[in-house]
Amino acid sequence: MASILKHLKDRFLQSKLNKLHVDFNDFMWMPLFFYRTIGIKPFHSSTSNEKTSIWFTLYFVLHFVNLNFVLICEITFVWLAFRNSENFLDACMTMSYIGFVVVAGLKIIAVSAQKKKLQNLVLQIEAAFPPSDQVHQEKYDVVTYLRQCRWVSQGFGGLYVLLIVTYNLYAILQYVVPHYVFHSPDAQQIMPYVPTAPWNWHNNWKYYITYVMQGTAGYTATCGHISADLMIFAFVIQVIMHFNYLAKCLKEIEIKNGSTVEGSAGDMRKLQQLIAYHNNILGLTDVMNDVFGVPLLLNFMASSMVVCFVGFQMTVGLSPEQTSKLALLLISATSEIYLICYFSQALIDASFSISFAVYDMNWTPADGRFRKMLVLVAMRAQKPVCLSATVFLDVSMETMSMFLKMSYQFFCVIRTMYQ
Repeated sequence: MASILKHLKDRFLQSKLNKLHVDFNDFMWMPLFFYRTIGIKPFHSSTSNEKTSIWFTLYFVLHFVNLNFVLICEITFVWLAFRNSENFLDACMTMSYIGFVVVAGLKIIAVSAQKKKLQNLVLQIEAAFPPSDQVHQEKYDVVTYLRQCRWVSQGFGGLYVLLIVTYNLYAILQYVVPHYVFHSPDAQQIMPYVPTAPWNWHNNWKYYITYVMQGTAGYTATCGHISADLMIFAFVIQVIMHFNYLAKCLKEIEIKNGSTVEGSAGDMRKLQQLIAYHNNILGLTDVMNDVFGVPLLLNFMASSMVVCFVGFQMTVGLSPEQTSKLALLLISATSEIYLICYFSQALIDASFSISFAVYDMNWTPADGRFRKMLVLVAMRAQKPVCLSATVFLDVSMETMSMFLKMSYQFFCVIRTMYQ
């Protein structure tokens, strides 16, 4: 906890100092913050020598064990509900929680399993990051991309924080306010996610312990769920920045074939440097998809389950408070998929813009070798890069419509079963 407070203090002081230059860590502070709150340090930057202490690791183990304990309770509740043919609506809601928790746990495991590749990706992106001098940072327009990253991170992270705070506090307020404020004898103790536990928590001190365990598990699942997404957004925004800068450099090449002593040799050196830069960016996207392919696939699977189960519950007639909670969950799940599709489409457009930049540049005075290499660059850019959910799915805005169609089909199946 001390390291978390120190991290927040450093960020606050840094913002007060109003740094003139942007670095890689400015893009990554929010996903790292959420990871730190549950005891995870996914990578080490080149400027950080901090080592993970055993207490920090133990802190994560406690979070992960508690998360799986609550998951087992949820699975038990659903199994008993279907076996006894009762609490169908509650079982459907709990199944959406199960999907959320399972995916969060698997995303934590997937990122941890790819830690070496993630570390390599971070080092490569740090190495490619624009130099700290003002001239280069203005050429890359780093401040604009950082502003976009912050807007997305704060909006997306804030939405899920609102979600978990609402779900964690709603049940306890339903009991505490009537019982302690109005002294109502009818106040009932309820849990935020699942009423099943290995012990009897009704009307005794174990209620509060069980409640804290479930609320903590909900927060752990939320952090594990969104932290990987926030890292993906930060990486993609930086890759888009590099693609756009490359396109700008290609358009601004001044062909000096025959006009100077160097002539075409100087033109070729400039082009070769830009081709090497292009290859480096393409390599970053390959590593990025290798690291985050499984979490992306899990996102689509979990969000489909959440959307169809939540949509079903909202059609069976619930109280305004329950409907509001479900609507917030539905908005969060849909926003997550939309942002992933949006950034993947932006990555497609940015990578494809290289071919337009080749055409728009003043290539007519160049010699034959120069123009042949430009053709190869344009042909390579004709196959744009995107986020890939492993080998099963290449993400774009079309994927959003596929996701909604699939969720609606699952919703119809559940609705038919209920009727």
